[in-house]
Amino acid sequence: MFVVFRVDGDAVEFRPSEDPNSFITIKEIVDTEAEAVAEVKRLGDLNSDKGARYFFQSAKYFTSGVTPRRPPG
Repeated sequence: MFVVFRVDGDAVEFRPSEDPNSFITIKEIVDTEAEAVAEVKRLGDLNSDKGARYFFQSAKYFTSGVTPRRPPG
């Protein structure tokens, strides 16, 4: 699973006091890295004049909503 993010252009000078929710947006969640790469390129080309940047990151989804605990050792 891969998450595609948009970072708005004015976020270049991020200040810790700012709420990142105001300039970082999850755009898509896709199944494969190839889909994520293609979507980042597509969105970047489509919105190149708006100053936004797109990137992706791999993620894990736990259907129970909780990270499984591993036994010690």
